Parts: sequence; structure tokens; C-alpha cells
Amino acid sequence: MKANFYIESQQFCYAFENYKIEEINGIRYVIPEKNAKQRVSTSSERMNEFTINLLNIGKKAYYNEKIEDIEILDYVRNFGLFGFMADFPINRYFILDDNVALRDYNFIIYKDYVSVIKIEDYLKMFMPKLNDTQITNLIKKCIDNIKPTIMEKYLTPELNEWLIFSKDYAEPVDMIIQYAKLIYDHLVDVLENRHLLRNIPILNINNLSNSIDSLQNGQIILKYNYLKQAIDLNFMIQLSQDTIMLKICKFCHKAFIAANSKAEYDTPQCKNKANVYSFRKRAQEE
Repeated sequence: MKANFYIESQQFCYAFENYKIEEINGIRYVIPEKNAKQRVSTSSERMNEFTINLLNIGKKAYYNEKIEDIEILDYVRNFGLFGFMADFPINRYFILDDNVALRDYNFIIYKDYVSVIKIEDYLKMFMPKLNDTQITNLIKKCIDNIKPTIMEKYLTPELNEWLIFSKDYAEPVDMIIQYAKLIYDHLVDVLENRHLLRNIPILNINNLSNSIDSLQNGQIILKYNYLKQAIDLNFMIQLSQDTIMLKICKFCHKAFIAANSKAEYDTPQCKNKANVYSFRKRAQEE
């Protein structure tokens, strides 16, 4: 059975116009600059762009190449932070609970089992500049303002605005790089072992909203709530195609979306350089 899928972002996906990298409690964080203005960020038209750009940060980590801070900052200025805090918990409305249950791939403890952490400690990981009183007040604000009778479709956007789209929200640089490296690693594995059936736990997308538009031939609409959700979704769709157009350049190893199925290089320059190197190698052998 086949279905038509349409992907779009919720209207409350936000980013800030400027970010900085700051060391807090021994951890280097990406955090919005103090007076940075908030703006609407992700859109379905840019899904390939923010997936490819992240893969190519991951490519550098995969090959142990140096990743400059400006590369991370340019990425988040364009697309925003990833929303890791909302993505890792198994309990969807974790802010309303005493403890947070984390799914296996959470980039926090780097171990493949479910962990439980107190809500206060979890918030401090991603809001490192808030003190204990401010954390307590944030939790109280969320609980007090979420009425028991509120419709669930309004609950996620409201909580996200106070949490992952807040000016106090930050993400560790190492966490971003670890995520980028992992999806690049998966891309390498899929392209090298296409025939194998695989489970990619990081792509078990949490809390994805959906609806059905019966006026458009039963079209299923998937709505992502934050950047990581969109990347995981786009990455999974790219790898599920009969002909995978998401490729890795044979010369520079960068990820790219090919214009045709036979493409092996991301640019004519890479193709030319590969031909030159191949010619020189043959000449030396002769």
C-alpha cells in the first residue's frame, strides 16, 4: 500500500538571529546572544539544506577533521538549535513529571540503555545559566499554565516556547557534533550496505504530529516540532527511496543530493580533481 506524505513545520519553530559559544560549568554551549531577536526558523522547503549542511559537519567529525566554531555558529544562525531537550525524553510532557526517562540514544551518557534523571537536573543541562530558584519557577510556570482541560494539540507548542525556544535554552557543542557524526556514519553504512535491513534507533522519531487531508486523496501530513525532528524525518525519507539520491562524493566525501542517479561527485571540480589523481596514479604505475 502506498500513501502520499506531505511534510511541513509547525508555525512555532523558532531560532534567534545571533548565537555564541560560551563555556559554562566546564561545558561549551551554543546559546543565544543576550539581545538576539527571535524569528521563525525551519520550513519544509529547506529540509534538504539543513540535512546536507549538518551531514557535512558530521563528515568532518567522522574523518577527525577540525570543526571550527564558526561552522557550528553559522549553522544555528541559519536553522536554529536542534531541540535535543524535547527529543530525548520518553515521557513526552516531561516538564510535568518529577523524573525524565531518556531513550537510548540521548548523547548525554553515551550508553545504550534507558536512564532516568530528575527534572531539575535535566533542565540544568540545557538551561545552564538558570539557578535553582529560576529552574523551580520555570517548572511551576509550566505546571500552573497547563490546565487539565487544555487540548493536547496546544500543549506541545506552548511548552516548547517556554523550553527549547526560550532565550535561556542552550545545547552543548559536543552534543551537536556527536549527532552530526552519527547521521553521517549511518549514511556511509547505508550506501555501503544497501541490501541489509537495519534499525536506526536515532530515527525513531518522537512526538511527530500528523493529520489526514481527505480532500487531497488521503494525503498524510507530518508536522515536525523542532529541527532535529525535521532532519531525522528527511534523512529517513531520503534513505528509503528505491533510488537513493542522497550520496557521498567519491573525492571530497561530502554529502549531496544528486541531480541524477549516476552522479558520483558533488561538483565538477571534484570530478576533475579525481580524474587528474587517477591519471597520475596510472602514470606512476606504468
